[in-house]
Amino acid sequence: MAYLSLTRFAGNPDALLAAYKRFEPTMTAVGRDHSLLVHAAARTDAGLLIINLWPSPDGSSTASQDPRRLAALRGSGLTPEQIEREHYDVDHYALLA
Repeated sequence: MAYLSLTRFAGNPDALLAAYKRFEPTMTAVGRDHSLLVHAAARTDAGLLIINLWPSPDGSSTASQDPRRLAALRGSGLTPEQIEREHYDVDHYALLA
């Protein structure tokens, strides 16, 4: 079953997007190495929203513990209070392009 991860980062949307862009190549590599299907980032009024679609919860779980991801988060300057996560089993998805 597919698995959806939503992560909200609170703060200045432009500053968060700039930090995201610095670490995006690393995070993309982590996602690729753990079978990430879809990744999207969007500025919001309250900060930055990251959406990840995984083939299963296992990919999300192993990616979350990847040392490259953990180092990127430490280097970002974000605090735990700025990060809110939600996870859902996906009943259906379609990739249309």
